[in-house]
This record gives sequence, C-alpha cells and structure tokens, in this order.
Amino acid sequence: MYYQSRYHLSNGRLSLALDSLTGELLELVDETSGENLIKNHTFALPQPFAILAKKGEACLHPGSAETIARYPQLQPEIAVSPEGQSATVTYHALWDGERPWEVQVKYTVELTENGDSQWRIHVENHSTETLKEVRFPCVNGIYFGRDWQENALVYPFEAGIQVKDPVTNFAKGSSHIYWRWQNYKYVYGVGTISRKFPEDVYGIEERYSGNLSMKWLDYYGENTGLYFACHDPEPNICALRVDTYGPHSPGMNFSFGHPVRMGAETCWDSPEFVVSVHSGDWHQGADKYRAFHRQFSPATTSCPKWFEKSAGLMAHYDFKYQNGGVVHHFSDITKLLEQAKEIGLNHLLVAGWHKDGFDNGFPEYVPADDLGTADELRDQVAKVIAQGGHICFYVNSRLANTKYTHLKDFIAENGVLQEDGSVMTEQYGSGDLRFSVQCIGSRGWRKKLEETVAYVTEDIGIDGMYLDQLSMGSPCVCYNTNHDHSFGQWNFWYQKLLEEVAKRRQQQNPQPLSMIHEGVSDSYGNLVSGQLVSTFSYHHCGAFPQLYRYTFPEQILVDMLYPEQNLAMRPVHVAQASREMIDRAFLLGMYFWIYDLEEDNTFRRDPKSYEYLKKVIALRKFWLEEFGLGTYGDQNGLTNIPEGIQAACYTLEDGLLIVCSNTTSSPQTIQVQVEKPCSVQSFTAESLPNAFAATSQNPNHDGTISLELSSAPHTLFHLKY
Repeated sequence: MYYQSRYHLSNGRLSLALDSLTGELLELVDETSGENLIKNHTFALPQPFAILAKKGEACLHPGSAETIARYPQLQPEIAVSPEGQSATVTYHALWDGERPWEVQVKYTVELTENGDSQWRIHVENHSTETLKEVRFPCVNGIYFGRDWQENALVYPFEAGIQVKDPVTNFAKGSSHIYWRWQNYKYVYGVGTISRKFPEDVYGIEERYSGNLSMKWLDYYGENTGLYFACHDPEPNICALRVDTYGPHSPGMNFSFGHPVRMGAETCWDSPEFVVSVHSGDWHQGADKYRAFHRQFSPATTSCPKWFEKSAGLMAHYDFKYQNGGVVHHFSDITKLLEQAKEIGLNHLLVAGWHKDGFDNGFPEYVPADDLGTADELRDQVAKVIAQGGHICFYVNSRLANTKYTHLKDFIAENGVLQEDGSVMTEQYGSGDLRFSVQCIGSRGWRKKLEETVAYVTEDIGIDGMYLDQLSMGSPCVCYNTNHDHSFGQWNFWYQKLLEEVAKRRQQQNPQPLSMIHEGVSDSYGNLVSGQLVSTFSYHHCGAFPQLYRYTFPEQILVDMLYPEQNLAMRPVHVAQASREMIDRAFLLGMYFWIYDLEEDNTFRRDPKSYEYLKKVIALRKFWLEEFGLGTYGDQNGLTNIPEGIQAACYTLEDGLLIVCSNTTSSPQTIQVQVEKPCSVQSFTAESLPNAFAATSQNPNHDGTISLELSSAPHTLFHLKY
C-alpha cells in the first residue's frame, strides 16, 4: 500500500481533499471545470476550524506535521466512507502554538447527491480552561479563475452589500466622514465596510442577528460561485467573517464564529453548514438559502391590509428631542397628518412623545407632561384613526437610562450582565447620558415592553409600533443566570416578544398592528410588517438591498429617504445621493420612511426634491392599488438594459409588472423574457390617472419583447398574459 498524502471526496459536482496527516482542508474543486478554488494556502490561518480559549488569548487548531512528530497525540484519526463521499476527522488534542491541549474535536464532512458539502463539528473540553468560541468551518485562500479582480462578494450586512474585487477593495479600507447634529457625533464610512484584524487581514465580521441579517454569503466569478452558509433552524447567535490579506497574497477567507461557554468536561455540537459551488451569480445562493429557510419559517408577514396599500410613513422625532427642545405638542398631531397627506401619505410615526423625550426618557413610556395631557393624546390619536390615518409610536426595545435612580434595581436585575460581572452600557448623543443594555431574555424587560405596547395600543389607541434597535443593536451574550435564557439565546427571546405582542393584539383586535423594527433579520421578518434597513448609512459602501429583498421577496423593507438640499440631520454625501436612494426604494418596492423635522430634515425645505418625491409616491400608490405588492424577482428575465436605466421584475397573478427608473432624460428601450403573447400597458406619474394605450405583443424569436420607456423618471409596465 503506497503512502496516501491526501484523502479525496467527490459527489460529481464538488470534490475536496483532506491532508492525511493533519486532517486540514487542502482542495475545494469545482468538478464542472476542474478548478481548485483554494488557490492560496494561507499558512497562518487555521483550516477547517479554530477554537478560542482563555478570553481569546489562545487559539487552538490542528497540529502541523512538525508538531505531530513531536506530540503524536495531535495526529487525528481520519475515516473515509467506502463510497468516498464523507469523512470523519477526530482529534484527541489540539495545538495552541506552544503546547497540546486536552480538547477533543470531531468534524464531519459529507458530499451530498445534490452537489453540496455539509459540515458539522463536535467539541469536548477535557482541559481546565474555558473555551470561548468555535470558528467553523474555515475555508481560506479562495478565488476564481486567474484574476481575483473579476470576482465579487455579496454579504448580508443589513439588507446586503455587494463588493467588486473584495481582495483589493477590502485592503483599501474606507474614508471617514464626521458629522454633528444636535447632541450627536456621527461617523460615516465611505468606500468599503472593512477593517483590519489582528491577524493582518482585512474584512468584515458581523453578528447575527444584529448587522448580520442572514447566515450566508456568496462569492462569485464569471462562471462559478461559492455558497457559504449556516443551515441552523434555530436563531442562535453566530458571526460570519470574510477577510483577505489583500492583493499581495490574494484569496478570500470565510468562517463562522460561534460563542460558547465551555468549562471543563463539557461539550458542544454545531448546527449544519453548507459549502457548495454553483454556476452563475449570487441569485443561485439566494435561492438555496431561501429553500432552506422556508422549511421552518413560512413565506408570510404580520401585516395589516392597509399597510400593504400604503406607500410609506412620515416620521416626527421632533416632539421632544434629547436636549429637551420641543417642536410639536400632542395638539399638533392632526395637523401633521394633513401635512403628510399633502405628499400622499397617511401614516405617522411619533418619537419623543414620552417623559424626558427621545434618546433620554427610556423606558419611561408615559406621555410627556410638557407636550400635553394623556387625554389630549388619546383625542388626537382617535381623530387620526377616524380620518383614515394611522399612527405608530417609537419605543426603544433595548435601552434604559441609568440616570433614573428609582429604576436602579430594575436595570440591574434585567440588564445584560457581562462576563466580568458589570452591566453593559452604551452612550448615545449627550455625553452625560449612559444607557443600560437590557436583556431580552429577562422576564422583567419583556414584561416592561409588552406592557408598554399594550398601554399605547389599548389605552392611547395607536394602531402601530416602531421598535428601535431590535435588530440593529448587536445581539448580546448575557451571563446573568437568573434570566430565562440559556447561553446565546438573544434572538430567540426577541422572537418570543414579537409573537406575544401579536398574540395579545389578536385577542384584543382582529386588525393586526403595523409593526416595524430597526434593522433587518430573517429571524424576525415574518413576524413584523416592515424592517428598517437605513441604507443611507452604508450607501457609499456598496449598499445592495437587492440581496435581502430577493432572498425574502414576501417581506417588506423600509428605507429612509432624504432631500437633496437643506438637510441638516445627515452629512452632505447623503444628500447628494438623494435621487439614487429614492429611485432604489421605488424599484425595490420599499416602504418609504420620510422625516419631517422642522429645520433639520424635511422635504418641504427642498421644493425640487419635494415635487420629485410626490410623483414617486403617487405612482407607488397607484402600483399598490392596481396590482398589489407583487413578488420581487430582481432583474429576472430582463435584458439589454441601457446605462442610466434601472429595472426590476415583479410577478403578478395575471402576468408581470416591470418597474423602471430612467435617469437619462431621454426615451430608452429594454427587453423582457415572456412566456407567451401579452398585452402591455404603461404608466408614469405624469400620465396618472390615465394610462397609455395598451398594445399587444408577440415574443421575438428569442422569447423577448421590447418595452419603450419615455423620458419620464419612472415607468410601470403591466404585462398581462
């Protein structure tokens, strides 16, 4: 029997090779082309796993050939199935760079008939130290073809980012723009969302379900893509990391990180991970992740009928600011509804309505005395509802102001307890305010939020809620053993909160609440009406909300829109992208979030942008009334789209809706794939309420028809079969 230096596994679509001595991953081959996607063996980075111990000071990983020769206990046992489609690699000890550790690891990889590779890991701690994190799987040194510059990455940062040539662009980093607004000091990135890690690599690592909205990414070239995902049906906290050394040592490195708390003689089992190759671009990965997710989460939303027909909301954070400044009183609410109706909206969001105001009085959610009485507030809310309007209140789902001495015990009992025994705090705006991060896994905090929602919906009478920070704030690992959670269950308890709020509402009122939360997450998307993605904050860093929108087309995303002039709340580079963000929100069928803050952020101080937005809202309302939401399909079936034209395809019961944006100010033509002859009717904001005459079209020999765009900024094409 000859010496076998590596073990090969294959399912006909994908093959991989494991080092027969160390058990490390050496090859990941796309068998369609025969190309090994691992093109750079990055010696300093572990593959396919690493374990962090002693507060991250020690990194445990497989031993090298040299260390195995010195410490034979480091050599793993490797068992390959007879058919060559699976392997189990068992380590009885791991190496930290200086000495062996009594930590046992068994990882398995199976190549399935559908072309995937499925990975799992089992960890047993027989040492006296505590293990803190398991990084698995780690796949390093990947790029496609001969030139990594032609590759691209989509990563679920918020609603998604797309990075062309991440090897080069991650290493460049970002510029930083600093901006003051009232008590706030903001920092905005312009370039790429990347940072330098201690290992001298550049990249992204976000936690689920904070800035990481989904547990997958896709990296792709011209003909090949890599799908890298965690297929965990439970909403456990994890981190998704992607990094690179840059062009001087090209290749992309991918890994999942899992926080653990493993003392002596404890064990941990991972969920399933999938690594697979595909032809085409990121849509292939989105289709795969959606199919997995639909097995345990239905394609539904918790959305009242009126919300489905509404184009957006008008947000008023100017009732009472953090600094105590009052702009509006409760008696102004119906007047604000009239202002919203002038632009085409009838949905109000009110923040700073409670004691001590916005970003200050958390969690004292009772009407502020200096804004009016509770009876005045009830009366104004009732009038809004009677006039066919809708109103929601801001509530922070995460923070309690530590200045409240009468809440000292409550904050301590329900706050996030860190490993060192302190309660986690954060600072927003004014430097003399600190906010305790409250643990959603504590019974007292959930009860507080549930009672607050019940009070404002049942007593005050509003028909909607906005829960700030719910998926934007980073998920926390809380060490308070008196709470209901087990380790790392943060996301699970927010799911429970949303479910309990919906359940109580159903018992009180057949009409669901409109529920919007800050951030976006596939753990919460089917439980709410809309998710606020705030692409302005990363618009200049490759914002690509098409990623989440396409993966979960039944869910409604909410995005903030800004005027081009006289914008004080956000920096100039945001204002300069005003039209781009409005057009994108329209194309993606988003729910418009429009601030109306006197002097600080209102379209009424920018007449040109105001008129532009009014027309977009009018066309969006027509779209929703005539055709409904439709099912977003990105650019599926659309071809020959000229420069300056953006387009998206929606599936309707009777055909297709093609939504177009034209920035060229001249007529243009695009083509769309159709199944059979259809009638075509087009609509622009300028043509409403009438439509252009319908025409009947037969497909060309390639199955396409041509759509003629006018010079109007936005056009809807209804293709009826």
